[in-house]
Amino acid sequence: MASFLWTEEVVLRCCGSKRFAKELTSASPFSDSTMQSSPPAGSGSTRWSKEEQSAAMATANDTTLQELVDWNIRYQEKFGLVFLICASGKGTLEILVELKINC
Repeated sequence: MASFLWTEEVVLRCCGSKRFAKELTSASPFSDSTMQSSPPAGSGSTRWSKEEQSAAMATANDTTLQELVDWNIRYQEKFGLVFLICASGKGTLEILVELKINC
């Protein structure tokens, strides 16, 4: 299982607490098993995922679902991780835009 290191600089980009950043980075490296166990966005492979992604799936069509699959593959090839997003209340296009921005 691969692991990854977080630097204080990276943590400070999403959280302004220097103490938290220092403590988090001192606990690093972290296993990426959590990332690998999450289903890709749009797959809805677990009951919880289906509920979380219900808005996205309600706005999905074959084209956007295929785009999600394609961009999830690109993201995983680029970073070695699945793309994670809180999909609650988000439509397919909103998730797809975030995926493209982050890829």
